Amino acid sequence: MEQDAAGRAGPMTPVRLGREFFAAIDARDPHRLRATLANHATFRPMPHRDVVRPADDIVAYFGTVVSSYPTARWDVTDAIGTDDRVAVQFIVREYASHTGRELISEQMAVFRCSDGKIVSVVGYYDSAEFQRLFWDDSMP
Repeated sequence: MEQDAAGRAGPMTPVRLGREFFAAIDARDPHRLRATLANHATFRPMPHRDVVRPADDIVAYFGTVVSSYPTARWDVTDAIGTDDRVAVQFIVREYASHTGRELISEQMAVFRCSDGKIVSVVGYYDSAEFQRLFWDDSMP
């Protein structure tokens, strides 16, 4: 019986892998994130964007992401899977002291998995909305 990095027993199904991927990002745990990925894994932040590969480069990419958003939280809200794929809906939240409110971006990622590891991740989100919410200093 396999275990995820949090010690939960059971097979690492695509749904569990997708949830664990975001739990590792939220925990800011690069070793836990790396444990979800096959060595040859690929990541694209959005379709048709440059591919980040292999797994160690994906972990480094997300290290940059979490350091750019030091108080952000990643919360999975839904995961729908098959034997080798999972679509994960999640929310990125970060409190913005300059606006006095929480910034929220709803996103989705599609994962392909094989032999208990993630082999491909493609993110889907409204990049214009994310830019406006998280980077536009003129937001009230």
